This record gives sequence, C-alpha cells and structure tokens, in this order.
Amino acid sequence: MMLILKYAIGLLGIALVVVVHEIGHLVVAKFSGIGVEVFSFGLGPKVWGKEYKGTEFRLSLLPLGGFCRMKGSDDLSQALLKKSKSFTHTEDGSLFSVHPLKRMATYLAGPFLNILFAIFLYSILASTPYRVISTEPVIATINEYPTLFGGATSPAFESGLRTGDTVLALNETPIRDWEALEDLLLQSEGIQLFTVLRDSKELIISVAGELTESGPRYGLSPAQKPIVGKVRPNTPEAEALLKTGDVIVQANGINISNDLDLLVALPLNTNQTTLIVSRDGTNTEISFRPNLDENGRGDWNFSLQGKNREVEAPPFSLQNGWHTTMNMARDTLYALLAILQGESSDVRQEFTGMARAALMIGDITTLGFENNTFSGLRALFYLLGIVSISLAIGNLLPLPAFDGGQILIAFVEWITHKRISPKTYWILQLVGMFSVFAIFLFLGYVDIRHFLALRR
Repeated sequence: MMLILKYAIGLLGIALVVVVHEIGHLVVAKFSGIGVEVFSFGLGPKVWGKEYKGTEFRLSLLPLGGFCRMKGSDDLSQALLKKSKSFTHTEDGSLFSVHPLKRMATYLAGPFLNILFAIFLYSILASTPYRVISTEPVIATINEYPTLFGGATSPAFESGLRTGDTVLALNETPIRDWEALEDLLLQSEGIQLFTVLRDSKELIISVAGELTESGPRYGLSPAQKPIVGKVRPNTPEAEALLKTGDVIVQANGINISNDLDLLVALPLNTNQTTLIVSRDGTNTEISFRPNLDENGRGDWNFSLQGKNREVEAPPFSLQNGWHTTMNMARDTLYALLAILQGESSDVRQEFTGMARAALMIGDITTLGFENNTFSGLRALFYLLGIVSISLAIGNLLPLPAFDGGQILIAFVEWITHKRISPKTYWILQLVGMFSVFAIFLFLGYVDIRHFLALRR
C-alpha cells in the first residue's frame, strides 16, 4: 500500500505539471483564434466530459498527464487525400489557417507556463518560514576516520583539537550549531581561535587552516550522537523492533560514540547487521538483514535524531523564484549538453522515465510527511518545480512532435513566406512520433535497469 501511495503521489504530481503545460496551449490557442476540440486531464478512455465554448473538457481514465487537441487534423487529412501541395482549404479555427507567429506563440505557451509555474512555486517556498537542520557543534577530526575520508590529515588535530570537543566560540563569536561554525570557517583567513568544552573544561586552541584552492581546510566534521530518530515502517529495521530513542552503543562488534563510527561499522556486514542499543537503561541486541541499493551496498532505513531551528523567510517576491528557476534550468541544460556530448559517465543519474520519476517524487514526499505535513508539501512543491522546468526544456527540443519542432516549422514558414506542404508536414510528424517512441523506450529501459539493480 505504501508503494501504491508513492506512485499515486508521483503520477498525480507529474499529471498536474503536464496539465499546466496544456493550459498554456489552450489559453493562447483560443486567444489566437485556433479552435481547441478537446482538453483532457489524463489519458485513455473518457470518464467524464462537458462541452464549453466549443471545447470538450474531459476527465480520462489514466492520470498520466493530459492533452490539448487543436483543430486542423481534418485539414491535413483532406490535403493528403487530394494530394494538395499546400493547405489551400482550411476550416475556421484550424491550426493551419492562422499566421505562423500565432502558431509559434501557441506552441511556446506550454513551456512558458511551465517556467512561470516553477517561478511561482519557488517564490512561495522562498517566502515561507522553514526549519533547517541544527547540528550540535560537537566535532570529530577526520584523520581518525581514514575509511571515510581517504586518510586525509587534520590541521585541527595537529593543533590540539580532539573528537568529542564541543565548540563554544570561534574568535570569540558564539557558536550556535555546526552549520554556523562551518559558515564561519568557509569565510576564515589566518589563525582561528577555537573555544571548546572538553571534560567540563573550557580550552582555547589556535588552529591554522591548510590553504587550498577552495579555501582553508581544517579537517573537521560534525559528530552526531547515535540516537535513533525515525525508523521507516515495513523495513527490516522496523521488523527487528529498532525504535525511536534507542541509543546505538555497538554495531557489528564496533563501539559507537557518534554517527561517523556508525558509518564505519555498518558496511562491515551487509548480510546481517547486529546492533546493541541502550533502551530504558538496558542493552538490547537487534539483528536484521539490511536492504541493498542498486550497487549492492547496504541501504539502512533509519535516521539519527537531529535538531531543527526555524528560519524566517523574506516577503513574497517573484524575483526569488526567478533566480531559483533560472539556476535549475541552467543545470538541466548543462546535464542535457553533457549527455549529447558523451561527457556523462552514467545516463541513469541524469535522465529517468515516468515510473522512476513518480517513485522518486512519492518517496521523497512521503519521507517529508513522516516528519510533518509542511515538510511533505514543501518537498512535493520543490520536486514539481524541477519536473515543470524539465518538461519545458524537453518540449523545446527541435523534434517535429515536440513544441520545439512545431515552433521551428512555423518560424521557417514565417521567414520564407512559404507554407510547408501537407506531405512534408505528415512525414515530419511521423519522424517525430517515432522519435518520441524511441525516447520513451530508452527512458523505460533506464527505469527497468534501475529497478532490476535494486532487486539485485
């Protein structure tokens, strides 16, 4: 049932973004004098329909998107039957009866509204107060964890800081949490004075960071207490009765004092994980076989307790949403360019089909809902913004069946003052449909590979 719920959330979210796209086509088509015969939410057999101002608004069986069918199919059929070299006889409101600029605007409206939708979502998110992780400023020196940090040295350790120290201040600036300390260290220059608490004593230790191209490096990491926070339901951990509030004191035979110890110990045995936890003052042994990820590594389904703090948000501003949307659009274009140039090492990490995308959206959203309703909705809106941007960019690809291909055809007609012949248009549409079919097959193959890897 949980898996069905995740797919339902993901598919309905994607369908909403697709319908927003089609609304853009609908509005501009009507404004441009192009008739819209059907506007459908969903695909497949019609469940309900109502005609309004010449358009049948339809609810279809499968919530996998939607479509907007504009007038013009009869014009194409008649022109092909008569072997006409141009669309000489078009019905009122036909797609082929209007100026090419109006067709360009109509096809551009879908991606444009998707971008506006993303801007609006991210503007709302930016203006809503939210909670961020606030980790206690207890530190670990990374030289003590060579398996995690590749044997890197720690200037902080060499200067006298030790794992388990609690940082109280940096250069006399009080430290609220690890995140605040990290921000100050990223901006730091020269020798830093750490005020730390160790064994109930305050110590002041000076540390000179190692200079690198990305800034000074101190060799520090946060060290989180190993107290179980959330245990995901219907998982090996839940069935083994691991509970919120359990303090992990040992994992696979290794004593645990912080989350880094746990990260070292858990991968030691992915066939059978054995934990010793302290619960109500009594130590209890818990054993389970963990799930594995697509690379065959252990995939544990519990988190450690963490603290949060509320961050005040600025007033609503579309400018905030604009900046976020443009940054994501740029990243999407770079990823697409890397694929086309053969520079991406793993296509599965860059592209995904509808099935995997729906599961990812549902999975992340339900994780948010496990904390609270606001976190779930925030995660959902954030992901829908990504989907909306990706849909806009994908539809602008210059393939005949995509909006980008139709815009290109209309642009050429506008520049050359020559209408495309019905036969050429029909051939381009066939090429476009085969291209779309091939893309969906490829994305489906990517999804299947991913799911098979998970099963292994």
